[in-house]
Amino acid sequence: MQKAEPRSIVQLVCFMAFLFTGEAVFNLTHSAHSAQAKALWVVRTSLLSSASIDQMVSRTADAGFDNLFVQVCGRADAYFPSRVYPPAENCRELLDSGFDPLAYVIQKAHARGIKVHAWVNALLVWSNGRLPEDPGHVLNRHPEWMMTDRSGGSLARYSQPLFKKLGITGVFLSPAKQEATAMLEEFIIDLVSCYPVDGIHLDYIRYPMETVDFSPEARKGFQNIAGVDPRSLFQEADRIKTHNGEDAYNRLLEEWKVFRAEIITVFLARLAEKLNQLKPQLVRSAAVKPEIVSAFRLYGQDWPGWVRKGYLDMVLPMAYSTRPDVVYSQISQACGAVGGEKVWAGLRAYDVPVSEIIERVRKITPLQPGGYCFFSYDGLGDNQMFFRWVKKSLSKP
Repeated sequence: MQKAEPRSIVQLVCFMAFLFTGEAVFNLTHSAHSAQAKALWVVRTSLLSSASIDQMVSRTADAGFDNLFVQVCGRADAYFPSRVYPPAENCRELLDSGFDPLAYVIQKAHARGIKVHAWVNALLVWSNGRLPEDPGHVLNRHPEWMMTDRSGGSLARYSQPLFKKLGITGVFLSPAKQEATAMLEEFIIDLVSCYPVDGIHLDYIRYPMETVDFSPEARKGFQNIAGVDPRSLFQEADRIKTHNGEDAYNRLLEEWKVFRAEIITVFLARLAEKLNQLKPQLVRSAAVKPEIVSAFRLYGQDWPGWVRKGYLDMVLPMAYSTRPDVVYSQISQACGAVGGEKVWAGLRAYDVPVSEIIERVRKITPLQPGGYCFFSYDGLGDNQMFFRWVKKSLSKP
Protein backbone atom coordinates (compact mmCIF):
# COMPACT_ATOMS: atom_id res chain seq x y z
CA MET A 1 0.00 0.00 0.00
CA GLN A 2 1.20 3.47 -0.83
CA LYS A 3 1.87 5.92 1.94
CA ALA A 4 -0.36 8.95 2.25
CA GLU A 5 0.98 12.12 0.67
CA PRO A 6 2.45 14.67 3.13
CA ARG A 7 0.25 17.61 4.03
CA SER A 8 1.35 21.22 3.71
CA ILE A 9 2.27 23.28 6.77
CA VAL A 10 -0.81 25.44 6.29
CA GLN A 11 -3.09 22.42 6.21
CA LEU A 12 -1.44 20.96 9.28
CA VAL A 13 -1.75 24.18 11.27
CA CYS A 14 -5.39 24.55 10.29
CA PHE A 15 -6.17 21.02 11.30
CA MET A 16 -4.37 21.30 14.64
CA ALA A 17 -6.35 24.41 15.43
CA PHE A 18 -9.57 22.65 14.53
CA LEU A 19 -8.66 19.59 16.55
CA PHE A 20 -7.84 21.35 19.78
CA THR A 21 -10.12 24.39 19.70
CA GLY A 22 -13.14 23.11 17.84
CA GLU A 23 -15.15 20.46 19.64
CA ALA A 24 -17.57 20.09 16.73
CA VAL A 25 -16.06 16.88 15.40
CA PHE A 26 -16.07 15.30 18.85
CA ASN A 27 -19.59 16.30 19.73
CA LEU A 28 -20.90 15.29 16.34
CA THR A 29 -19.67 11.72 16.59
CA HIS A 30 -19.65 11.01 20.30
CA SER A 31 -23.27 9.99 20.82
CA ALA A 32 -23.43 8.08 17.55
CA HIS A 33 -20.53 5.81 18.50
CA SER A 34 -20.94 5.43 22.25
CA ALA A 35 -22.47 1.94 21.95
CA GLN A 36 -20.19 0.74 19.17
CA ALA A 37 -17.08 -1.33 19.68
CA LYS A 38 -13.70 0.38 19.52
CA ALA A 39 -10.98 -2.05 18.50
CA LEU A 40 -7.39 -2.32 17.34
CA TRP A 41 -5.48 -5.00 15.55
CA VAL A 42 -2.28 -5.70 17.52
CA VAL A 43 0.54 -7.26 15.49
CA ARG A 44 2.60 -10.03 17.08
CA THR A 45 5.73 -7.88 17.43
CA SER A 46 4.05 -6.08 20.36
CA LEU A 47 3.96 -9.32 22.36
CA LEU A 48 7.70 -9.80 22.75
CA SER A 49 8.05 -8.45 26.30
CA SER A 50 5.93 -7.76 29.34
CA ALA A 51 6.89 -4.09 29.08
CA SER A 52 5.58 -3.75 25.51
CA ILE A 53 2.35 -5.52 26.48
CA ASP A 54 1.92 -3.28 29.53
CA GLN A 55 2.38 -0.19 27.38
CA MET A 56 -0.03 -1.45 24.74
CA VAL A 57 -2.79 -2.31 27.20
CA SER A 58 -2.35 0.92 29.13
CA ARG A 59 -2.39 3.11 26.04
CA THR A 60 -5.41 1.41 24.49
CA ALA A 61 -7.39 1.28 27.74
CA ASP A 62 -6.72 4.95 28.48
CA ALA A 63 -8.00 5.84 25.00
CA GLY A 64 -11.23 3.90 25.57
CA PHE A 65 -10.67 0.87 23.34
CA ASP A 66 -12.75 -2.10 24.47
CA ASN A 67 -11.59 -4.84 22.08
CA LEU A 68 -8.13 -5.98 20.95
CA PHE A 69 -7.45 -8.40 18.10
CA VAL A 70 -4.11 -9.79 19.22
CA GLN A 71 -2.04 -11.72 16.69
CA VAL A 72 -0.96 -14.98 18.29
CA CYS A 73 -0.26 -16.93 15.10
CA GLY A 74 1.62 -15.28 12.25
CA ARG A 75 3.08 -18.03 10.08
CA ALA A 76 1.85 -21.44 11.32
CA ASP A 77 3.61 -20.69 14.59
CA ALA A 78 2.59 -19.59 18.07
CA TYR A 79 3.13 -16.74 20.50
CA PHE A 80 2.05 -18.97 23.37
CA PRO A 81 2.98 -22.53 24.40
CA SER A 82 1.04 -24.40 21.72
CA ARG A 83 0.79 -28.17 21.60
CA VAL A 84 0.27 -28.06 17.83
CA TYR A 85 2.35 -25.30 16.21
CA PRO A 86 6.01 -24.59 16.97
CA PRO A 87 6.98 -21.37 18.75
CA ALA A 88 7.53 -18.34 16.53
CA GLU A 89 11.20 -17.84 15.81
CA ASN A 90 11.33 -14.42 17.44
CA CYS A 91 9.44 -15.70 20.49
CA ARG A 92 11.19 -19.01 21.17
CA GLU A 93 13.56 -17.72 23.87
CA LEU A 94 10.77 -15.82 25.57
CA LEU A 95 8.60 -18.92 25.73
CA ASP A 96 11.57 -21.00 26.91
CA SER A 97 11.96 -18.54 29.80
CA GLY A 98 8.46 -19.44 30.98
CA PHE A 99 6.75 -16.22 29.90
CA ASP A 100 3.42 -16.66 28.12
CA PRO A 101 2.55 -13.55 26.04
CA LEU A 102 -1.05 -14.55 25.38
CA ALA A 103 -1.82 -15.34 29.02
CA TYR A 104 -0.25 -12.04 30.06
CA VAL A 105 -2.20 -10.01 27.48
CA ILE A 106 -5.47 -11.58 28.60
CA GLN A 107 -4.71 -10.95 32.28
CA LYS A 108 -3.79 -7.30 31.74
CA ALA A 109 -6.53 -6.52 29.21
CA HIS A 110 -9.32 -8.15 31.20
CA ALA A 111 -8.22 -6.21 34.27
CA ARG A 112 -8.89 -3.02 32.28
CA GLY A 113 -12.22 -4.23 30.90
CA ILE A 114 -10.90 -4.98 27.40
CA LYS A 115 -11.93 -8.08 25.45
CA VAL A 116 -9.23 -10.11 23.72
CA HIS A 117 -9.74 -11.83 20.37
CA ALA A 118 -7.04 -14.31 19.40
CA TRP A 119 -6.00 -13.32 15.87
CA VAL A 120 -4.85 -16.32 13.80
CA ASN A 121 -3.41 -16.17 10.30
CA ALA A 122 -5.21 -19.26 9.08
CA LEU A 123 -3.93 -20.43 5.68
CA LEU A 124 -0.82 -18.26 5.33
CA VAL A 125 2.08 -20.32 6.70
CA TRP A 126 5.33 -18.67 5.58
CA SER A 127 6.68 -15.55 3.87
CA ASN A 128 10.43 -15.64 4.28
CA GLY A 129 13.06 -16.28 1.61
CA ARG A 130 14.45 -19.20 3.61
CA LEU A 131 12.75 -22.23 5.14
CA PRO A 132 11.59 -22.14 8.77
CA GLU A 133 14.27 -23.01 11.32
CA ASP A 134 12.06 -25.46 13.19
CA PRO A 135 12.01 -28.89 11.51
CA GLY A 136 8.51 -29.38 12.91
CA HIS A 137 7.09 -26.41 11.01
CA VAL A 138 4.40 -27.53 8.56
CA LEU A 139 6.29 -26.16 5.55
CA ASN A 140 9.26 -28.38 6.42
CA ARG A 141 7.23 -31.44 7.38
CA HIS A 142 4.56 -31.29 4.70
CA PRO A 143 5.44 -29.14 1.68
CA GLU A 144 2.92 -31.26 -0.24
CA TRP A 145 0.14 -29.61 1.80
CA MET A 146 0.67 -26.23 0.17
CA MET A 147 -1.55 -24.66 -2.51
CA THR A 148 -0.92 -25.46 -6.17
CA ASP A 149 -1.25 -23.24 -9.22
CA ARG A 150 -2.82 -24.02 -12.61
CA SER A 151 0.41 -25.42 -14.03
CA GLY A 152 0.87 -27.78 -11.10
CA GLY A 153 3.51 -25.68 -9.35
CA SER A 154 3.44 -25.61 -5.56
CA LEU A 155 3.61 -22.30 -3.71
CA ALA A 156 6.21 -24.03 -1.53
CA ARG A 157 8.62 -23.77 -4.46
CA TYR A 158 7.95 -20.14 -5.39
CA SER A 159 10.84 -17.71 -5.08
CA GLN A 160 10.65 -14.41 -3.20
CA PRO A 161 10.92 -12.42 -6.44
CA LEU A 162 7.95 -14.36 -7.83
CA PHE A 163 5.87 -13.70 -4.71
CA LYS A 164 6.71 -10.02 -5.05
CA LYS A 165 5.84 -9.98 -8.74
CA LEU A 166 2.48 -11.62 -8.10
CA GLY A 167 1.75 -9.36 -5.14
CA ILE A 168 1.04 -12.18 -2.69
CA THR A 169 2.29 -12.52 0.85
CA GLY A 170 3.78 -16.00 0.81
CA VAL A 171 3.05 -19.71 1.01
CA PHE A 172 -0.51 -20.80 1.74
CA LEU A 173 -1.85 -24.08 3.10
CA SER A 174 -4.31 -25.88 0.85
CA PRO A 175 -7.79 -26.06 2.41
CA ALA A 176 -8.50 -29.04 0.14
CA LYS A 177 -6.00 -31.14 2.12
CA GLN A 178 -7.96 -32.69 4.97
CA GLU A 179 -4.80 -33.33 7.01
CA ALA A 180 -3.83 -29.68 6.67
CA THR A 181 -7.16 -28.25 7.79
CA ALA A 182 -7.33 -30.81 10.60
CA MET A 183 -4.01 -29.46 11.90
CA LEU A 184 -5.25 -25.85 11.70
CA GLU A 185 -8.47 -26.83 13.42
CA GLU A 186 -6.56 -28.64 16.17
CA PHE A 187 -4.40 -25.57 16.74
CA ILE A 188 -7.43 -23.30 17.15
CA ILE A 189 -9.33 -25.72 19.37
CA ASP A 190 -6.26 -26.17 21.58
CA LEU A 191 -5.88 -22.38 21.88
CA VAL A 192 -9.51 -21.82 22.79
CA SER A 193 -9.47 -24.72 25.25
CA CYS A 194 -6.47 -23.39 27.15
CA TYR A 195 -7.10 -19.64 27.24
CA PRO A 196 -10.11 -17.50 28.27
CA VAL A 197 -10.11 -15.52 25.04
CA ASP A 198 -13.28 -13.62 24.19
CA GLY A 199 -13.08 -14.36 20.48
CA ILE A 200 -11.26 -16.15 17.71
CA HIS A 201 -10.35 -13.97 14.73
CA LEU A 202 -9.33 -15.51 11.42
CA ASP A 203 -7.14 -13.69 8.93
CA TYR A 204 -5.95 -15.03 5.57
CA ILE A 205 -8.90 -17.38 5.47
CA ARG A 206 -8.77 -17.22 1.70
CA TYR A 207 -6.76 -17.95 -1.43
CA PRO A 208 -4.00 -15.45 -2.21
CA MET A 209 -4.99 -15.17 -5.88
CA GLU A 210 -7.35 -16.58 -8.50
CA THR A 211 -4.84 -19.00 -10.03
CA VAL A 212 -4.68 -21.33 -7.00
CA ASP A 213 -5.71 -23.92 -5.58
CA PHE A 214 -5.40 -26.62 -8.18
CA SER A 215 -4.16 -29.22 -5.75
CA PRO A 216 -4.78 -32.88 -6.65
CA GLU A 217 -7.53 -33.12 -4.02
CA ALA A 218 -9.38 -30.06 -5.31
CA ARG A 219 -9.08 -31.20 -8.93
CA LYS A 220 -10.35 -34.66 -8.13
CA GLY A 221 -13.26 -33.31 -6.09
CA PHE A 222 -14.37 -30.99 -8.87
CA GLN A 223 -13.95 -33.66 -11.54
CA ASN A 224 -16.19 -36.01 -9.56
CA ILE A 225 -18.91 -33.36 -9.55
CA ALA A 226 -18.53 -31.64 -12.93
CA GLY A 227 -16.83 -34.34 -14.98
CA VAL A 228 -13.90 -32.14 -15.98
CA ASP A 229 -10.47 -31.35 -14.59
CA PRO A 230 -10.52 -27.64 -13.59
CA ARG A 231 -7.00 -27.18 -14.99
CA SER A 232 -8.30 -28.06 -18.43
CA LEU A 233 -10.74 -25.13 -18.24
CA PHE A 234 -7.72 -22.87 -18.56
CA GLN A 235 -5.19 -25.01 -20.40
CA GLU A 236 -7.64 -26.40 -22.97
CA ALA A 237 -10.26 -23.68 -23.09
CA ASP A 238 -10.59 -23.63 -26.90
CA ARG A 239 -11.09 -27.38 -27.11
CA ILE A 240 -13.78 -27.40 -24.41
CA LYS A 241 -15.59 -24.45 -26.00
CA THR A 242 -15.56 -26.19 -29.38
CA HIS A 243 -16.74 -29.49 -27.93
CA ASN A 244 -19.26 -28.26 -25.35
CA GLY A 245 -20.16 -24.77 -26.54
CA GLU A 246 -19.22 -21.44 -24.99
CA ASP A 247 -22.26 -21.27 -22.70
CA ALA A 248 -21.46 -24.67 -21.23
CA TYR A 249 -17.83 -23.64 -20.81
CA ASN A 250 -18.83 -20.48 -18.92
CA ARG A 251 -21.13 -22.50 -16.66
CA LEU A 252 -18.21 -24.81 -15.82
CA LEU A 253 -16.06 -21.82 -14.93
CA GLU A 254 -18.74 -20.56 -12.55
CA GLU A 255 -19.13 -24.02 -11.04
CA TRP A 256 -15.38 -24.10 -10.41
CA LYS A 257 -15.46 -20.74 -8.60
CA VAL A 258 -18.34 -21.95 -6.43
CA PHE A 259 -16.61 -25.26 -5.71
CA ARG A 260 -13.33 -23.54 -4.86
CA ALA A 261 -15.02 -21.19 -2.40
CA GLU A 262 -17.05 -24.00 -0.89
CA ILE A 263 -13.85 -25.78 0.17
CA ILE A 264 -13.10 -22.94 2.59
CA THR A 265 -16.74 -22.70 3.66
CA VAL A 266 -16.80 -26.40 4.58
CA PHE A 267 -13.76 -25.92 6.81
CA LEU A 268 -15.35 -22.92 8.52
CA ALA A 269 -18.60 -24.79 9.06
CA ARG A 270 -16.79 -27.66 10.73
CA LEU A 271 -14.70 -25.32 12.89
CA ALA A 272 -17.76 -23.29 13.90
CA GLU A 273 -19.61 -26.41 15.02
CA LYS A 274 -16.73 -27.47 17.26
CA LEU A 275 -16.24 -23.99 18.69
CA ASN A 276 -19.95 -23.73 19.45
CA GLN A 277 -19.80 -27.00 21.35
CA LEU A 278 -16.65 -25.99 23.22
CA LYS A 279 -17.43 -22.31 23.98
CA PRO A 280 -20.80 -21.17 22.63
CA GLN A 281 -20.20 -17.62 23.94
CA LEU A 282 -17.00 -17.22 21.92
CA VAL A 283 -17.16 -14.48 19.27
CA ARG A 284 -16.09 -15.82 15.87
CA SER A 285 -14.91 -13.27 13.32
CA ALA A 286 -12.76 -12.88 10.23
CA ALA A 287 -10.87 -10.15 8.43
CA VAL A 288 -12.24 -10.21 4.89
CA LYS A 289 -11.71 -8.61 1.50
CA PRO A 290 -14.14 -5.67 1.38
CA GLU A 291 -15.52 -6.02 -2.16
CA ILE A 292 -18.10 -8.81 -1.97
CA VAL A 293 -17.90 -9.97 -5.61
CA SER A 294 -14.11 -10.07 -5.92
CA ALA A 295 -13.80 -11.56 -2.42
CA PHE A 296 -15.77 -14.54 -3.70
CA ARG A 297 -14.50 -14.84 -7.25
CA LEU A 298 -10.80 -14.16 -6.69
CA TYR A 299 -10.21 -15.16 -3.07
CA GLY A 300 -12.88 -17.77 -2.34
CA GLN A 301 -14.43 -15.78 0.51
CA ASP A 302 -18.20 -16.17 0.64
CA TRP A 303 -18.25 -14.08 3.79
CA PRO A 304 -21.87 -12.91 3.53
CA GLY A 305 -22.81 -16.59 3.44
CA TRP A 306 -20.52 -17.36 6.38
CA VAL A 307 -22.37 -14.83 8.53
CA ARG A 308 -25.86 -15.72 7.34
CA LYS A 309 -25.25 -19.42 8.03
CA GLY A 310 -23.90 -18.68 11.50
CA TYR A 311 -20.32 -19.80 10.87
CA LEU A 312 -19.16 -16.30 11.87
CA ASP A 313 -20.69 -13.83 14.28
CA MET A 314 -19.25 -10.83 12.47
CA VAL A 315 -16.82 -9.73 9.78
CA LEU A 316 -14.22 -7.00 9.61
CA PRO A 317 -14.03 -5.82 5.98
CA MET A 318 -10.53 -4.46 5.42
CA ALA A 319 -11.60 -1.12 3.93
CA TYR A 320 -8.07 0.21 3.62
CA SER A 321 -8.59 2.55 0.68
CA THR A 322 -7.26 6.08 1.06
CA ARG A 323 -10.49 7.35 -0.53
CA PRO A 324 -13.36 7.96 1.93
CA ASP A 325 -15.97 7.38 -0.78
CA VAL A 326 -14.56 3.92 -1.49
CA VAL A 327 -14.47 3.09 2.22
CA TYR A 328 -18.09 4.22 2.55
CA SER A 329 -19.16 2.10 -0.43
CA GLN A 330 -17.46 -1.03 0.90
CA ILE A 331 -18.82 -0.73 4.43
CA SER A 332 -22.25 0.13 3.03
CA GLN A 333 -22.25 -3.03 0.92
CA ALA A 334 -21.20 -5.09 3.93
CA CYS A 335 -23.90 -3.65 6.19
CA GLY A 336 -26.48 -4.24 3.50
CA ALA A 337 -25.35 -7.83 3.04
CA VAL A 338 -25.26 -9.05 6.63
CA GLY A 339 -26.63 -6.25 8.82
CA GLY A 340 -24.70 -3.37 10.33
CA GLU A 341 -24.43 -4.93 13.79
CA LYS A 342 -22.40 -7.79 12.30
CA VAL A 343 -19.92 -5.50 10.55
CA TRP A 344 -16.95 -3.89 12.26
CA ALA A 345 -15.36 -1.46 9.85
CA GLY A 346 -11.69 -2.31 9.38
CA LEU A 347 -9.95 1.02 8.79
CA ARG A 348 -6.42 1.90 7.77
CA ALA A 349 -4.65 4.03 10.36
CA TYR A 350 -0.96 3.16 10.18
CA ASP A 351 -0.04 5.78 7.58
CA VAL A 352 -3.11 8.02 7.47
CA PRO A 353 -3.36 11.49 9.05
CA VAL A 354 -5.88 11.67 11.87
CA SER A 355 -7.91 14.20 9.88
CA GLU A 356 -8.48 11.58 7.18
CA ILE A 357 -9.36 8.88 9.71
CA ILE A 358 -11.97 11.24 11.13
CA GLU A 359 -13.33 11.82 7.64
CA ARG A 360 -13.74 8.10 7.04
CA VAL A 361 -15.48 7.51 10.38
CA ARG A 362 -17.83 10.47 9.95
CA LYS A 363 -18.77 9.31 6.47
CA ILE A 364 -19.74 5.80 7.57
CA THR A 365 -21.43 6.88 10.83
CA PRO A 366 -24.96 6.78 9.30
CA LEU A 367 -24.40 3.12 8.38
CA GLN A 368 -24.21 2.26 12.09
CA PRO A 369 -21.67 -0.57 11.90
CA GLY A 370 -21.25 -2.66 15.02
CA GLY A 371 -17.80 -1.27 15.63
CA TYR A 372 -14.56 0.15 14.29
CA CYS A 373 -11.24 -1.65 14.18
CA PHE A 374 -8.07 0.19 13.23
CA PHE A 375 -4.98 -1.30 11.64
CA SER A 376 -2.87 -1.24 13.60
CA TYR A 377 -1.66 -0.44 17.10
CA ASP A 378 1.90 -1.17 16.05
CA GLY A 379 1.71 0.91 12.90
CA LEU A 380 0.37 3.88 14.82
CA GLY A 381 3.45 4.03 17.02
CA ASP A 382 3.41 6.99 19.39
CA ASN A 383 0.61 8.83 17.59
CA GLN A 384 -0.87 10.64 20.59
CA MET A 385 -3.15 12.69 18.35
CA PHE A 386 -4.91 9.49 17.23
CA PHE A 387 -5.38 8.16 20.76
CA ARG A 388 -6.65 11.55 21.98
CA TRP A 389 -9.17 11.65 19.15
CA VAL A 390 -10.44 8.16 19.97
CA LYS A 391 -10.79 9.05 23.64
CA LYS A 392 -12.66 12.29 22.93
CA SER A 393 -14.71 11.15 19.97
CA LEU A 394 -15.38 7.42 20.06
CA SER A 395 -15.22 6.44 23.71
CA LYS A 396 -18.08 6.24 26.15
CA PRO A 397 -18.55 9.11 28.61
